[in-house]
Amino acid sequence: MIFITVFTLATALAGYMLPGCSSHTGRQGGAEAESLKILLVTGGHIFDEDRFFGMFFSFGDLRVDTLSQPLANRALLSDSVAKYDAIVFYDMWQEISPEEKEAYRALTERGTGLVFLHHSLVSYQEWDEFTAIRGGKYYEREYGYPPEKLSGYRHDIYMDVYVMDTSHPVTAGIGDFRIFDEGYSNIGVLPGVTPLLTTDHPDCHEIIAWAHTYNNSGVVYILPGHDRHAWENESYQTLVANAVRWSAAGAQNK
Repeated sequence: MIFITVFTLATALAGYMLPGCSSHTGRQGGAEAESLKILLVTGGHIFDEDRFFGMFFSFGDLRVDTLSQPLANRALLSDSVAKYDAIVFYDMWQEISPEEKEAYRALTERGTGLVFLHHSLVSYQEWDEFTAIRGGKYYEREYGYPPEKLSGYRHDIYMDVYVMDTSHPVTAGIGDFRIFDEGYSNIGVLPGVTPLLTTDHPDCHEIIAWAHTYNNSGVVYILPGHDRHAWENESYQTLVANAVRWSAAGAQNK
């Protein structure tokens, strides 16, 4: 059974939970001490919260706290985030202070796992180091990039997905599959990342998932994930769960 607990700000400040968080344990989870502790960050983009959160709450070995922007970035300035094995980003956010940037760097030094999903590729257009942390970038028109560098998107396309690296833990148990989703074209993918999944759809970039290490953090980006058509896809669910577990492994070993 999924249980949901929402604490007041006063309770959070007493040390039980980050302000604005709600906490959930997977329906088949064991003892809390045996669960991976995950912070799921949202904000800046509308989505079906019940279905999206429901995918994460169904993963039996995860204890998930959810926090939206700008509270999520502010929370990074406290020591409370040190308890998380991994942080999953489903936000699309631009506002960030120098202190918050330093907090992100500290996460990578600590070895906290970082998983970026879908439109999180758009975040922090004017912060180059975040592109290096994430391993790639979606280039938005309003930030003055030349026309040939601009990224694009197309809703509601069927993408045939091919597993490029069958030996990586993130792709364990996944074969080639088809997904109905939103594609991103002409995105930047940094050299040095490990491509995990590709597609041959003409309206989407060829590489649609990758992994790499930044400082001490295992990092994964997964391009699919726009709506329930992706979240309810069994291969996608396995991919996301694997990504969280692989990225979290580094933090657990610290």
